[in-house]
Amino acid sequence: MKKIIATIVCTLCYAVICAQLVWLSVDKQPLAGAYSRNYQQLLTTLQNQAALAYIPVVTAGVRTERRFMLSAIQQHHVMIALPVNKGGFGLHLAQSGFSGFRQQSVGFAYGRKLGERCSIGIQMDYLSKKIPGYFNTGTLVGELGCLIHLTPALHVGVHIFNPTGSPLRRLDKEAIPAIYSAGIGYEISAAFVLSAAVVKETATALLTKVMCEYRIIKTLSLQLGICTDPQLNTAAVGFTLQQLFVLLSANYHPQLGITPSAAVVWAFKKDIR
Repeated sequence: MKKIIATIVCTLCYAVICAQLVWLSVDKQPLAGAYSRNYQQLLTTLQNQAALAYIPVVTAGVRTERRFMLSAIQQHHVMIALPVNKGGFGLHLAQSGFSGFRQQSVGFAYGRKLGERCSIGIQMDYLSKKIPGYFNTGTLVGELGCLIHLTPALHVGVHIFNPTGSPLRRLDKEAIPAIYSAGIGYEISAAFVLSAAVVKETATALLTKVMCEYRIIKTLSLQLGICTDPQLNTAAVGFTLQQLFVLLSANYHPQLGITPSAAVVWAFKKDIR
């Protein structure tokens, strides 16, 4: 009976999760700062590894979200960025699910500047999925990212997740989608950035998102985002207290409801580059 219940719950979770891009790091739809030079931060490095080239100090953080207010598909992330000469390394650990159904990923990344106007990044991920009593499997996939700064204010970027279409190593070879994204950002001022992005996942419709970030004062910022298919409206507020950054956010799906999330990031003072 327990196995039957677990199977039913996992099936429902899978149906719900399919409304989102589940294998990408953190929020699958990028933050406004992902396409910028001066708004990059630890969370944007998980969306485009080329941003690791612009993190000036050792930075670590955690993030958690309860997707659609369901504890069975809540997600937790631990991340760290370590700057080195002309670039930086990143480590990302993520887990979602519950005791009867669990997905995990471990990613190791490197980003590097190619001159003053371009940076590139690469990441290798080990993705695993486990249903106790049924299977425990995993596979390696890759991610590639690039950022180009056309002018001091205008920026573009591209990112590819799992370009080879690697499946999970199971009897049915469950497909892990290839996901392509591209975006453009305009830093209107030192306090406001506006971005737009498109995301295409294998066998799904094109997703379009428009985002902005406004730094009201040095310690307070607001972020807004609107995207299509799935339709999600996102709002976030960020607090900066010296080396500590706290981001509280939520997105709303008209059928599935609210997904709240919180992130805490700590930047160490010493710049080792």
